[in-house]
Amino acid sequence: MRLVFTPGDDQGYAEARSRLLEQFLVWARRHRVEVDTALVAAAVDYKYARDRRLGRWTRAQVADALGMWFPRKVTVLEPDDVAPAFHALIDFLDDHDWFDPQSAPPDALHRQVLDSTPALHDGLADERNYDLGKFWGVQLHRNGIDPADPVAVQRFLDRAGSGEADVDRHALAEIMRREAERPPRTEWSPELPPVPMPGAAALVEAAERSEALDLLRKLTVWVRAGRRLTSDGRLGRADALDLAAHLQLDHIYRETARTSDDLPEVSLLLRWARAARLVRVVRGRLLPVKSAGPLLNRPIELWRRVFESVGRLGDNLGGTDVFGAPSLFGMSMSEAFPMLWVNLYAAGGGPVPLEHFHRQVRDTVNDDAGCVVDDLAGDVEQRLWRRDVTALLDACELLGAIELTETLDADELDALSQVAHRDDPDPTVVALTPMGLWAVHEYLLEQGMHVPAPGELADEDIEYLCVRMGGVREEIARAEVVLWALSREPGDAVRELDRFLRRCEVPAHRALALHALGETGPAGRALAARHRLHVAEPAPAPAPRDPGAGRPAAAPHPRTPVRHNLEPAG
Repeated sequence: MRLVFTPGDDQGYAEARSRLLEQFLVWARRHRVEVDTALVAAAVDYKYARDRRLGRWTRAQVADALGMWFPRKVTVLEPDDVAPAFHALIDFLDDHDWFDPQSAPPDALHRQVLDSTPALHDGLADERNYDLGKFWGVQLHRNGIDPADPVAVQRFLDRAGSGEADVDRHALAEIMRREAERPPRTEWSPELPPVPMPGAAALVEAAERSEALDLLRKLTVWVRAGRRLTSDGRLGRADALDLAAHLQLDHIYRETARTSDDLPEVSLLLRWARAARLVRVVRGRLLPVKSAGPLLNRPIELWRRVFESVGRLGDNLGGTDVFGAPSLFGMSMSEAFPMLWVNLYAAGGGPVPLEHFHRQVRDTVNDDAGCVVDDLAGDVEQRLWRRDVTALLDACELLGAIELTETLDADELDALSQVAHRDDPDPTVVALTPMGLWAVHEYLLEQGMHVPAPGELADEDIEYLCVRMGGVREEIARAEVVLWALSREPGDAVRELDRFLRRCEVPAHRALALHALGETGPAGRALAARHRLHVAEPAPAPAPRDPGAGRPAAAPHPRTPVRHNLEPAG
């Protein structure tokens, strides 16, 4: 049973939520507990919306759920049913041993439910606390309108607008005012994994091997005292051919080139040198930037400046200025490429299909516009966008920031077709090199993003760590779970890993947990071997522990309604 989720994993959460509620119903029948399961589901939804950690509850979160979430979001027909549902959920998680180690004790959570129940009732009684969707949902229910009947709903809304239907207009005005004052969407702040950085010696060696850096140095030196440009800002044909020969570029284009634009490799390199502020145009001449001169002999600083100019380079490639927009989707390359860097860094240097980047750009533009706009682009415009992205990636590979490969697996290509919404998905797969990881790490820090250091997540519970490391390269993920295990007493680590493995169903997470067990000593290795025996044919999940086992029978808990007419839970 999964209890921790990544941002945006709505499908994974929906599946886990359904299974959790099924198990809750079985548990409720066994314990003769009768509560409204929809309210239990609402409490679980609160945790997913709050932090996506269904097994971690604090007193503050219980108070927030009852005092704010339920009054604002949840349509409650019987306010007295909410507290019993919360008590039942707490007992259910406790009986299954699903609370994570940093949750508040169940007794403390139960006390908080009792303490927050008055605030819950006050909030539910005042319609001004509702959000807009809940307000109208309550009005429909109160007036006997079926929400699934659009004609009846529209007729009711028309009556409410004309004053014929009785609704609390003061409450509606307050809700509308609050909606209007809602702050804009928060900045995108992805959860990044801890990734080890290469050492200084490795960075220097990688920078000195960079083919793009070598070419840009040679170009800057070639410019020397300046080169005259044509009236439209291009290199003259003779100078362009001389530069192509000097750099050993554009071999197949030299004989037929009539202008510098007919030499694509030279044109791209010139554009890149200008974007990196190595050369500039002054009064019709191309001149070296004097302040950049010392950088030519400082490989890491030069490499980083050239890397940071990649986004600016893309805005000038040409061909994407369609219908007056800076690009196909109304988003410039300088806006789009940081998304790619974040996705690649989140993979810890692992491979990422390029189609995922294209999909994210399209989804971002659609979200910003509030509607689907990317479908307005025709096939030609889409190919122009993809061509320019490919050119930038080729430049990054030349620099040594990324590695490019292609997937030929038919199943993977079918999956990419679903992502791309086209029959010819790009098979390109991108991965950051160690030098690229370092550069993106520095960029993310400058943007104010939190970038965890290796070992920083050692205080978290093991499932959260496995989820955070789920898309990262295997060797990096394994190193992180080893740091997690070594930060604890071996016995504590073994117990927590054992608890997790008893309910873990995600193969990648099981593999990480088993690897961590192997680092805890002989007892952990023996336990890992026993768990591996059950991977191929899992044993039935153990029944929840009976809190009354070994104790005298007690009266029913006063918090929990008891069903006396339930058939036996067989």
